[in-house]
Amino acid sequence: MKEHLIQLLHYELWANQRVIEALDTLRNPPSRAVAVMGHILSAQHVWFGRIIHEYAFVAIWEDIPVSWMIETAERQHRQIVGYVSALNETEVGGMVEYVNSQETPFKTSLLNILTHMSHHAAYHRGQVVQLIRPMLKEAPVTDFIVWAREKQAVK
Repeated sequence: MKEHLIQLLHYELWANQRVIEALDTLRNPPSRAVAVMGHILSAQHVWFGRIIHEYAFVAIWEDIPVSWMIETAERQHRQIVGYVSALNETEVGGMVEYVNSQETPFKTSLLNILTHMSHHAAYHRGQVVQLIRPMLKEAPVTDFIVWAREKQAVK
């Protein structure tokens, strides 16, 4: 299961990079598209803080300039992958206690949190692509299967 989660994290970085690169090509990207992509990265940061029991000093809807997004995505990817890589299979299925933004306490498995993070990002990337598609010659494709095929072709 751990290797599958790491694969999802690699896919998520690849997909985020594609969308951020598309945003970066636009002279004036829609503010909503920039805000939603920033939300993806901020939420990922907040969730990782919950996992490692460190307070995240960002808001869920943090304003992140497009020029900072690739570096932010790559840094967070290294942190999360490094964390998950250091775990054993039992720890991957272990429980994480945290409080949400309304200070409500929860206990959720790490597996479910990481799955949520992946699905949350995919949902919002779709919104970003929908917002910028009319402004692009070709919209970024972020489907998991495309990433898997590209990865397989490299082998």
